[in-house]
Amino acid sequence: MNTKKLKKCLSLFATGITSIVTKKSKNYIGITVNSFSSVSLEPPLVMWCIDKKSSSIKSFLKVKNKYEIIFLSKSQRTISNKFASADNEVSSLSLNNIKKNSLGYMICTFYKKLSAGDHYIILHKVKTFKVLNDKKPLLFFKSKYC
Repeated sequence: MNTKKLKKCLSLFATGITSIVTKKSKNYIGITVNSFSSVSLEPPLVMWCIDKKSSSIKSFLKVKNKYEIIFLSKSQRTISNKFASADNEVSSLSLNNIKKNSLGYMICTFYKKLSAGDHYIILHKVKTFKVLNDKKPLLFFKSKYC
């Protein structure tokens, strides 16, 4: 299979951008994810995927961690880029500002990890959520923000 052509085909599906954030020492570490999806309402479950080679994988696979899934607004492209880079740590104050300017967020706990090819599918149980702003979402289409 030609993976380059497959990626191009998959890029035809427009997705929203989320930041998945968890505690790391005194700060928070985040990653940018466009593989987020709702799974179940009873119990309330959501999922996202992480590359098995991700440099952040250890922080995100700690079972006892609490996770915040932040739905980014169109104005938060720099946040998405920051969490997609190696410099993906923020302070609690910065995290609060990120959330305040987002569309909303969920606070979740780890539920289950499934191995799927070169990625893990991470399932989380939603503990609480907040809808914040009626802004336009940050979208990804044809491997670019739009």
